[in-house]
Parts: sequence; C-alpha cells; structure tokens
Amino acid sequence: MIPNTFLIGAPKAGTSALAHYLSEHPDVYLGYPKEPSFWSSDLNSNNSVSLCKTLDDYLRLYSRAANQKIILDASTSYSYSDTAVSRILEFQSTAKFIYIIRDPVELAHAYHMEKVFNMVEDVTNFEDAWNLQAIRREGIKIPSKCVEPKELQYREVAAVGKQLKKLHQEIPRKQLLILFHDDMIVNTRSVYLEALAFLNLKDDNRLHFPKIGTAHFNRFSLLAKIYQTPPQAIAPAVRYTKMLIRQSPLSNTFKKMLIDRRKRPRLGANFASHLKSEFSQEIDLIYEITGRKLNEK
Repeated sequence: MIPNTFLIGAPKAGTSALAHYLSEHPDVYLGYPKEPSFWSSDLNSNNSVSLCKTLDDYLRLYSRAANQKIILDASTSYSYSDTAVSRILEFQSTAKFIYIIRDPVELAHAYHMEKVFNMVEDVTNFEDAWNLQAIRREGIKIPSKCVEPKELQYREVAAVGKQLKKLHQEIPRKQLLILFHDDMIVNTRSVYLEALAFLNLKDDNRLHFPKIGTAHFNRFSLLAKIYQTPPQAIAPAVRYTKMLIRQSPLSNTFKKMLIDRRKRPRLGANFASHLKSEFSQEIDLIYEITGRKLNEK
C-alpha cells in the first residue's frame, strides 16, 4: 500500500494525538513508526526507530495495510524540511496533508522539551538552548547524539506562519487541511470530525479522546540514552524491542515505568516577552492566511 495522507506538523501541536485517534478508525492505517521522515531528504534522521534508506524500505512500513482508505504517514519533520512536501507531491500528486497550528512560543518550548526527552538536546534549560542557536548554526556545541543540527534551531522549527505560507504555495488548497491546537483542547471531537470529513471518512462515533503526547520526562537517563539514541551496533535490536513494546498489551505499563509526566517549567517573564516579540511576525502571517489571531484569548 502507498501512503496517501500526511500529518506533517506542526511538531508538539497535537499531531501525536490526532494520529492516534485516526489510527483507531477502521478505515485508517498508520504505519510503524508513525514518523519515518523518509521524504525529508535534506535532514539527517536518527536510525533508532526505523531505517528507511530506499523507497522499498519506506513502503514496507505500510505493507500490512489491508483495505483501509487512508494510509497515514505522520512525520512532523516534513513541516520544516525544505524538500519533503515537493517530494511527496512528485510521488503522490493527490496526497492530502494535515497541518496543526499552535502558538509558536508554546510550540518552541514544548519542542525543546521533546528534544531533551529524545536525548538529542543536552541543554535542559530552554532559554540557554535558545541562546545557542546562532553558534549551533556554525556547527558549534552540537550534542554528540544530535544527528541533525537543524532540529535544534527552535526559531525555525516553530516558524508556523512561514511554514503555513510555504504549504499554501506548494499544496493545492483542496488537499490541505489546517487545524488549530487550541480547538483540539476545547473540543477534540469537533476537530476529529473535521479531519474525517476532509478525508472522506464516516464518523465512527468516537467519543473518548485520551490525552496523548503531554509533557514528559525520562525517569532513568542512562536507560533513556540506550533506548532513545542507541549505539549503532545495537540499533536494530532496539528498533525491534520498541516495536514489540508498542504491540504489547502492557505498552502503557512500560511507558509509565520509563516516563515521568509533569508540567514543563514556566518561562521567565522577560524570556517569554522576548519570544512573543520574536514570533510576532509568525502570528501576523497566520492571521493573514487564516483570519485567526492566535494570542487573542
């Protein structure tokens, strides 16, 4: 089977949750891993979860799909890749895309936490990591486990207005659905139904929407290093173990053992104000394109 739908971002905007909800619809197949990032040819990928070097490798991830109408790839790296969307459209001209918008200040903060969790960011204080962006563009102070330095450019990853403008330029309008993270928080079912309508799927009467992808931290840093960024020699075994855990009925138990779920530290007032100013143009672009002002409560 060939992927025909791409949940491309924005990272930390509810993509994991929506991918999970859609994956349980009888007409949707979500491959494993949900984020193969195959089409981001301009970005280096971490091979701890999957190893997709060829198109055959990629398509093999979806080989177990049966008669589902929607074959879903939920790789958020596509949103900040320079090449992914155009490559996807060359591969599948009728592909559909879903992009979820979140306030870029919140997104950048949450994304930094995710990079720390994934062990590719070794600066745990977000303000300190933010201030390293300039020298990291020069290849300085890149953590040893980070295979793609662009992942640590928080300003660019969270440039949701710029990304949305590019998507509008590349993707035919009828093939692009724009959703909002705030709406998912307030009325998840309504957003879910909007996604189903876009994908021409029937309502499966889903009423339960558990929280997915909330703030999380590693309980055991040494174990996390092996699990998140394994040495190349054991990477295949780690990939296989992750797949087994995911398929196990005890997967939630394993997650609870390994993951500490708690709120992110609050940003300092001055830094929060700086970020709001830094991302003001992104907010304006989103308003210009969608008619919606994100930071108006």
